[in-house]
Amino acid sequence: MKVAFNTSALKTGHESRGIGTYVRNLLEVLKKTEGIEIQEFENQNQIKDADVVHYPFFDFFRISLPLIKRFRIIVTVHDVIPLIFPEHYPPGIKGSLIYKIQKLSLKNTKAIVTGSKSSRKDVASYLQIPEEKVFAVYLAASSVFKKISNEQILKKIKQKYNLPGKFAVYAGGVNWNKNLLGIAYACRKSQVDLVMIGGSFEAEYKLEHSELKSYKKFLNEFKHDKRVQIKGYIPIEDFVAIVNSAEVLLLPSFYEGFGLPILEAQACGVPVITSNIASMPEVAGEGAIFVNPYNVDEISKAISRIIQSKEKKDELIRKGFENIKKFSWEKCAQDTIKAYQFAVQT
Repeated sequence: MKVAFNTSALKTGHESRGIGTYVRNLLEVLKKTEGIEIQEFENQNQIKDADVVHYPFFDFFRISLPLIKRFRIIVTVHDVIPLIFPEHYPPGIKGSLIYKIQKLSLKNTKAIVTGSKSSRKDVASYLQIPEEKVFAVYLAASSVFKKISNEQILKKIKQKYNLPGKFAVYAGGVNWNKNLLGIAYACRKSQVDLVMIGGSFEAEYKLEHSELKSYKKFLNEFKHDKRVQIKGYIPIEDFVAIVNSAEVLLLPSFYEGFGLPILEAQACGVPVITSNIASMPEVAGEGAIFVNPYNVDEISKAISRIIQSKEKKDELIRKGFENIKKFSWEKCAQDTIKAYQFAVQT
């Protein structure tokens, strides 16, 4: 099967985010898969011949999918957060017009891939797509994420980044759904240092934009807090070591289409606190404490429980290692190929 695969996300800010991780890892396995011939492209005019064309990223308010299609197309819609929470992601006049075009483009695609069963239901519901056209395909942690037993490595990373003795770690973006304020308030309440990692913390934003109200409030309150360290982008090897050094990873988001940091932390042998809604219970399995993301006290108590109980911490680590066995990029590729085959047959 000839597959044209769009790689434009690797040339933008998405390269260092979850979307970049998805594109790189999926592409690497697809290239090694027997019976699959991959042609990478950034502009559809570059496509010579293809049985199916895969756009692994969809933007609601920017053109990311061609309206006129020369080939069978599938697209990955990672989540529908802007549609579920429109008050936090206002598109503006231009964005609203583009959304109408993008939605029309989606109607003409042969299949849609998304990261979880939870997201599959939401994609079908909010975009009015027949559910049989939507494929839930799980992601996986990259192979670089693993437990580091060498104490010298962990000691050096703590010195390099001036990390606290004990700390919670957050890794991700600054969007409203990430619940940065809830994370910071919970750490303050439980008196635990917080280390925050992600290229989005370094990006230049116009903070008056309505979708960044919560991030602006977070910066106003915590940017100069000595117990909150905002590190920004960290090279992947150092990032893995920092996660290994943490007491717990926090991802109590208001919504996730998947929640990749959950698996990354579990692969490193680090306990996870995440939300009891959307895709997160589906991804974390039994290897996490689940909380109501709108309840700061609940998040705080979960942090304290892990910090204070070695037994609970060890239990979550053990269950986390069991959970990650269910996920692999090879399985992601095979399930994606099922979407390709569906597209070719329809």
